[in-house]
Amino acid sequence: MVDAAIVDGSAHMMNLLLSLKAAGQVASIRGCSILDGPHWYSTYRCADGNFISVGSLEPKFYALLCKKLGLAGDSSFDDGYDRDAWPELKQRFSEIFAMRTREEWRALLEGSDACFAPVLDPDEAARHPHMAARGVYREIDNILQAMPAPRFSGSSLPIPGPIPLHHEDPSTIRRGWSKPDRCGITARTDCCE
Repeated sequence: MVDAAIVDGSAHMMNLLLSLKAAGQVASIRGCSILDGPHWYSTYRCADGNFISVGSLEPKFYALLCKKLGLAGDSSFDDGYDRDAWPELKQRFSEIFAMRTREEWRALLEGSDACFAPVLDPDEAARHPHMAARGVYREIDNILQAMPAPRFSGSSLPIPGPIPLHHEDPSTIRRGWSKPDRCGITARTDCCE
């Protein structure tokens, strides 16, 4: 028997934040923590109204980001961990990122160690070369769907069928499930007959 629950996995993903909290790096006030306060870990609006994100947590990545932004000689950006400077430096980053389109920033930063990513809508994400190469999404009946995960070598998972409409007969939805599975998802006792 395997006892697995999404809530357990989600809680496990909190271990990084819990360790940062124990180290005094996470505040209960939004925008004051190491992962939501600094200028080097945020999202920014570009000239075309689209957004980009940066997450240059480590000093070597931050130095590269500053270099790519033309800030390598600007001493106000030397100490990326100076919390008192974060609001002013975040404003400066906002002004810099607003000067170019998302595509221009992608051409400059993507593929480097500057810890950059364009903020994409679901259709754009599905077309992104990395996601396309991994086969993360597929369009089924003109509806974009994420493919099953995890994927194991030497085996394949079934491709999902069309997304059922909210008014469809529930027996259609349960048709592919085994008898015990069908019984486990409903309070009705007649579902397995």
